[in-house]
Amino acid sequence: MTVDRITRARFACVICVACACVTLLPCGCDRAEPSKPSVGVVAPATAAAPSLAPSSSQAVPQAVPQAVPQAVAPPFTMTAAAIEARSADGTYIVRWEPVGGSLPDAEPFDMRFEIKRADGKPVARTAGVIVDAEMPQHGHGMNLTPTIARAGDGLYLARGMLLHMTGRWVLSIDIEEDAIAERTQWYVDVR
Repeated sequence: MTVDRITRARFACVICVACACVTLLPCGCDRAEPSKPSVGVVAPATAAAPSLAPSSSQAVPQAVPQAVPQAVAPPFTMTAAAIEARSADGTYIVRWEPVGGSLPDAEPFDMRFEIKRADGKPVARTAGVIVDAEMPQHGHGMNLTPTIARAGDGLYLARGMLLHMTGRWVLSIDIEEDAIAERTQWYVDVR
């Protein structure tokens, strides 16, 4: 190959890479830099913000949420379609479901969830609860901060959830009770 042909080949490669970058750029996130995770919190009205020290190897968001007054939601019953998982150390069994039965497409929604202790004891009314969703591959969380209301013993309603883009999300519910924090999480694929 002559020097002229090599130069043209390199130039063509640079142009191809630049075109690929310009084409793929709009497919990414809607922000230039990762944000702090959005966090919804419910905590006793007289307590400080819950401690986020995990009791296991599961990471807990590093945001320091503010304690909010306990809101109250009407009681409800979980359906058979609720999705269940155990917390990282097995202390809690958590079930959740979107209100209305299915996740809306890039629209705010509410979700119901139920927290039970695996040992059968009731969850303390003073337990702190944090709900969050994030896209680890994109380095961001939700654009909205959900509010959480108690609806009865172990029943909660998270208002203002938003999975604003397609892809894999990690939905997490963190429970802090008696200075022990545990995370329960699920993969949620939004298409």
